[in-house]
Amino acid sequence: MYLKNNNGMNMKRFAYILPIALLLLLGSCAKEGLNNDFKPYNNNELNDTAWVKSISNTANIFSLADSLFQKSYFTDSIDLTKDQTIEFGDSLELEIKGNSLTTGTGLFLDGKAKIELLKILKKGDFIKTFRPNSSNGLPLETGGAFFIRISKNGTELVLAPGSSMKIKWTDLEAPKTYMQVYNGKEGFPIPNGPLDSAHNWLPDNDTSKLKIWVKGSGNGERRGYILETKKLRWVSAQHALLPNTKLTNIYGILPPNYTNKNTMVFAVFANSRTVLSLKSDLSSRSFKTSDVPLGTKMTLVSISKIGKDFYLGTKLVNDVGNIVNFSFNPEKKKLAQILEYLNSL
Repeated sequence: MYLKNNNGMNMKRFAYILPIALLLLLGSCAKEGLNNDFKPYNNNELNDTAWVKSISNTANIFSLADSLFQKSYFTDSIDLTKDQTIEFGDSLELEIKGNSLTTGTGLFLDGKAKIELLKILKKGDFIKTFRPNSSNGLPLETGGAFFIRISKNGTELVLAPGSSMKIKWTDLEAPKTYMQVYNGKEGFPIPNGPLDSAHNWLPDNDTSKLKIWVKGSGNGERRGYILETKKLRWVSAQHALLPNTKLTNIYGILPPNYTNKNTMVFAVFANSRTVLSLKSDLSSRSFKTSDVPLGTKMTLVSISKIGKDFYLGTKLVNDVGNIVNFSFNPEKKKLAQILEYLNSL
């Protein structure tokens, strides 16, 4: 009886104490949860993790492109009626024939015209100008590229039918004997800024190999290419990489707030002067490029602008093989630091 009565009292006490304990526990948990909950910052773009099908022209990726582009043009003037050779420093020459330029309607002009030329030789240059080395998705090896614009009184001129222009330049490395002319096909309408997601390098109708240019002699000898072009604007010396291995897709995966509105990703090949752009893949929320040769050694490079801050991410890939998904975390950098890194590539 004693044991029975005591158990009854204990049960009553337990029944009384349990609700109080639960209330205290819930109160404690609620307080702890409140302190640990993620509190998004008001009007902070770091909270934006949304990807979009159509990128607005106010998205940060466009101001990022403007910041990287630098617009380091060579500028000069030419006489439209005279044959002339223009030297840009000691490593680049342009040969232009008189009466070889017209307006878009075929009108020949005389007098002076303005020429602007942008030289793109390093891998980082192709990133800064957003002109990756690919033709219809297939990787190219490059020996250099140029943007050439000639205008008179604000009217852009074109080479007349049957006319051409020669570009001669010394290269950063020993020139290859298999380079060909590739012309840049731009988006339509042509974007106002440097970012052109539709840009594509297409082989010229003349598929002959470029001649080697030799400048100087002895210890001062330097070598490069002679490129004869029938078109202005984007033109390059490149050739298609035709590996003996299979091709694969690769994916760059970044934290959620690095989206297609604020980030661009590139693959920089180690053993050839090749830069590919990883396009945004909406379905997987990642950045993707196709037709990468198995066994390729490369560095993935991401560049972002979130709010007013810049971010740089890199991922060394020693051998593209069974693993094709590569995750990495960008770090906050100053714009000058990002440009310094790109110039080192």
